[in-house]
Amino acid sequence: MSKPRKPTGLLGRREERGAIAALSAIVMIAVIGSAGLAVDLSRIWLLSARLKTAVDASSLVAARTIDSPTRDADTRALFWANMTRNGTQQNYVLSQIPNASATPVIERVSDTRIRVSASATIPTTLFSIISPGTTQMFETTLAEREGSGLELAIVLDQTASMRQSAPGFTSKLAAAQNAARTMLDILYGTDDTRRNLWVSVVPFSRTISFGPNNTSFLNTAGLPPDWNVNNWSGCVEARRDGNDITDISPATIDGRFRPYFDQSTYRRVGFVLLQSGSAVTGTTLTNIISQTRNQTQFATQTAVPARNIDGVDHSGYTVPLTVGANACTTANAYTPINVNLFATAAATTTTAYTVAFCRGDNDFMNPNGLSTTTSDGLRYNPEFAYLRNAGMGPVGNLATSSAGPNRLCTMNQILPLTASRATVQAAIDAIQAPIRSGGTTTPVGMQGAWYTLSPQWQNWWPNIATNGGALGALPLAYNTRNMNKAVVLLSDGDNNWQGFYTSTQVRGSPTGTELLYNAYGRVADWNANFPSLPISPVNQTNADARLDTRFVAICQAMKGTASTNPNDHRIRIYVVGFEVANSTHRTLLQNCASGTSDPYYFEAPSASALQGAFSQIANALTQLRLVE
Repeated sequence: MSKPRKPTGLLGRREERGAIAALSAIVMIAVIGSAGLAVDLSRIWLLSARLKTAVDASSLVAARTIDSPTRDADTRALFWANMTRNGTQQNYVLSQIPNASATPVIERVSDTRIRVSASATIPTTLFSIISPGTTQMFETTLAEREGSGLELAIVLDQTASMRQSAPGFTSKLAAAQNAARTMLDILYGTDDTRRNLWVSVVPFSRTISFGPNNTSFLNTAGLPPDWNVNNWSGCVEARRDGNDITDISPATIDGRFRPYFDQSTYRRVGFVLLQSGSAVTGTTLTNIISQTRNQTQFATQTAVPARNIDGVDHSGYTVPLTVGANACTTANAYTPINVNLFATAAATTTTAYTVAFCRGDNDFMNPNGLSTTTSDGLRYNPEFAYLRNAGMGPVGNLATSSAGPNRLCTMNQILPLTASRATVQAAIDAIQAPIRSGGTTTPVGMQGAWYTLSPQWQNWWPNIATNGGALGALPLAYNTRNMNKAVVLLSDGDNNWQGFYTSTQVRGSPTGTELLYNAYGRVADWNANFPSLPISPVNQTNADARLDTRFVAICQAMKGTASTNPNDHRIRIYVVGFEVANSTHRTLLQNCASGTSDPYYFEAPSASALQGAFSQIANALTQLRLVE
């Protein structure tokens, strides 16, 4: 049987070409599919990279603004700016994002962590000849807001104006405490401690308090004999001779502090009525006698040597009474008593004078027993009666006493750098604004903050000497790597060298000032310490302006540079003006801050605005990182 023969000629060639064409088609499908796979894999990779970049970038915004009401809008705006390159590349590599208006999905995981997720689909192109369809892409990032290495001082005004009501809170102080709590929530999250995070708390009014146990900070030289350390409540005066704007420690005498001692004004200023039974010629003004601060001697305005009422003879002292001498009148004087005075500079024996002593602003006789032998009606002045009626206590050693050595002292002491959020929170919550505690002296609040942050104070503050661990003793050196120092100051008012709360018939002090005692002493103390910038004439406007000069100086000194770039400041200063109505005072606070706008300076016209200000400051104090 014969075998079939292969076609020949034209028919045979056609069959061969058909077979080749079919084989080529099969091969081309594979070739095109492979090329399409390469193209589509490249598109998938490009989309994945773009999607990841957009999610990562937007998650950092979400973490930074985790408490902001515009968080979601801001996060999505940045996501789409990255996905579409600000609108220039819509539907990138033909991708589609389902439910675009709700993309990315934003989920808060904890107080400090937030998750951002997004998905996209991409259709196949040339590869679709093998496997038509789409590829789903998904990206998610968990971002955490983590506190940077930070030493932070929180400085809070605790003067009486902070007792005023605030919407939603019992007082302005309560609103400030709540805002500070919000800031701690952001810095600490749910933890009690964070690595390399320490916070101090500095309450201030007319002065600051180190607490009664830090007696090693004191310079008691020259104090009057009636000062008693056992009666000291912990407040101090500002340092003198320009040292109020330095950060030197108490290691030297220049760095130590004179204890706050509101010396008694009882029987310290008076006028002579009679001399040996005869009326004294001349006006009341020319016969004023005064007992100088920190002394037990009397002297007349005309430099006649005087004698102490305790019977001890002394050489003469000159006390020029250039201010308010006529405030000492019979209308506000105690019952006249006999005092032995030298009639002339050459006299060797004393002469009996009848002297009417005027009521001072802080009359008490014995700082230990805190009592006199006279009745309250004769013993105390209208200032005392006013403070008593306002709710302050009787004569005593407390800051809330209407008369006494610690009158109007800051009630809460400084908490030095502390790791525990619970301890910091407790110190903030404990701050009180006494019934009558005006006289806002912001420079001393900033001074106290500096003392808690300055490396000059290493090993001076109790219980923190080794808290820095591997970094060393606290406070750390300026510009320590990966560490920052910052101050957050809240105040509701201007600097105020306060006058009397009440009657102008009160004699201000033994040196003639009609202003109350504060961290800079009496007006005579200021004028002695700053002779080139005296308070003259003596009035509250001039005195307030002098306090402003120290505030400006301390802010500049803490920054350590004249540069206006916050990154150059060794201590960054954040300021919140709470319901500050006066534009001049707002400017003063603004210029103290490391920058004139947020996040360094905020005006908080309400308690709700205060919350936002502290949240933004906390956000500025944190650093962000992607967890996964």
